[in-house]
Amino acid sequence: MERKYLVSHSFLRLLFVIMCLGGPAKAHPHVFVDARTGFIFGTDGQLEALRISWTYDEFTTLILFESLNLDQDGDGHFNDADRAAIIEGETNWDSAYKGDVYLEFAGEDYPLGRPEAAAVTLNNNQVEVSFNLPLSQPVRIGNAPVFLRLYDPFFYYAYAIIPAIDPADLPENCQAQIVPFEPSTAERALQDKLAALGLEEIPELENVGRLFSDEVRLTCG
Repeated sequence: MERKYLVSHSFLRLLFVIMCLGGPAKAHPHVFVDARTGFIFGTDGQLEALRISWTYDEFTTLILFESLNLDQDGDGHFNDADRAAIIEGETNWDSAYKGDVYLEFAGEDYPLGRPEAAAVTLNNNQVEVSFNLPLSQPVRIGNAPVFLRLYDPFFYYAYAIIPAIDPADLPENCQAQIVPFEPSTAERALQDKLAALGLEEIPELENVGRLFSDEVRLTCG
């Protein structure tokens, strides 16, 4: 199975490996992300884009600070150069990379565009990257649910979807519900098996991250 880590996240993965060379580094996943999601509707009531944010765990944030020389003046804030360096690494995606964001519409993976309106903040000593992700074409959401999932197919990154701090308004006939992943006995056993893998080992099971993903269920009507 060919591993396809492309532009986005690739620099973070490399930096993680370098910083762990001094000792053993095991377990999948290696990077933990709190993700917030939102849905952007047009005036015609069609879904036009997703709002995505990633808040990295403190260790990954430390790697970013050390390796990109962020906040050199130590004032606890990012300057324009800091933000530009992070945004370049996190949102300048290769054309084949989906950003670990998957929208299921009518039972099919719906194509998405590239990140827009990216921003970076530092909250509670953790880096947060946010951006809009336009749909390839706007769609009208009906009674059948649409599912939004964030996951890394190789389970190198683990995403936990948490409620938005300031949720965007949905059309009055729409509802979005976070459905957390709850592992079965078999899935817990698989998680334990993955936790024993080394940093550079690839899970044998294809698209394994999908098995452990939270989801957001969007319905309208």
